[in-house]
Amino acid sequence: MSVEEKYGALGTVIGHEISHAFDINGAQYDKDGNVVNWWTEKDKAEFDRRAEKLIRYYDGIVAFDNGTPVRGKIVQTEAIADMTGMQCMQKMAEKIEDFDYETFFRANAFLWARTGSLQSAESRVLYDVHPLNYLRCNVVAQQFEEFYQTFGVKEGDGMYLAPEDWLIIW
Repeated sequence: MSVEEKYGALGTVIGHEISHAFDINGAQYDKDGNVVNWWTEKDKAEFDRRAEKLIRYYDGIVAFDNGTPVRGKIVQTEAIADMTGMQCMQKMAEKIEDFDYETFFRANAFLWARTGSLQSAESRVLYDVHPLNYLRCNVVAQQFEEFYQTFGVKEGDGMYLAPEDWLIIW
């Protein structure tokens, strides 16, 4: 695998898992694993504001033609981790000359490519804490300027999300 493929697939997953230490659940624990509120009031309020924005965005997604909505509150922790894993790898990519972002984003998309039954997906969207796989790819990618530059996504395109609507938590 190229470094871009490693970052897009393996790296985003590793970043995802590490970031759980700082999500809604993990942030309740200190460095020694004790339940302690270590947040400043200002930082916690800003985190909550950003997390609520993410919840509202996911709540606005209709997963299936039958009108089944995504439940933002259910998927927020995993969605935050997905975006943070991608953000970590993008920070590392900045240090590599001529980094191939197309290969990077395609490797990440391949990571989430799955086939399955409609019934399984409909059940998952109602109860699973993980966003549906296509959301783990598409919603995450649309949070990053490099995605827009790489694929020429512009206002009016289906994957376009205005920068002021981006959902980055950290």
